[in-house]
Amino acid sequence: MSTLTIELDPGLAHCLEDVARREKKPVSIWARERLARAALEETSEQNGYPDGWLKLFGSLSDDLTFEAPTRGKSRPVTALSLE
Repeated sequence: MSTLTIELDPGLAHCLEDVARREKKPVSIWARERLARAALEETSEQNGYPDGWLKLFGSLSDDLTFEAPTRGKSRPVTALSLE
């Protein structure tokens, strides 16, 4: 695992500590989650996902009433062709 050290000016450090405290997380975990999200957004855009898809997808996680749509009828696969 890599280590990242960032030197912050006192004002920014105080702001980030406040944000992490409100989310009840240590600053290191809060920052790691934000960096991981930024990397995921960058990777997803490179793979053709539209801007903002992660925010939309994440909005479903808090909605306990969300249900996946029915897929309709399906048939079993009995064998795969190697042609």
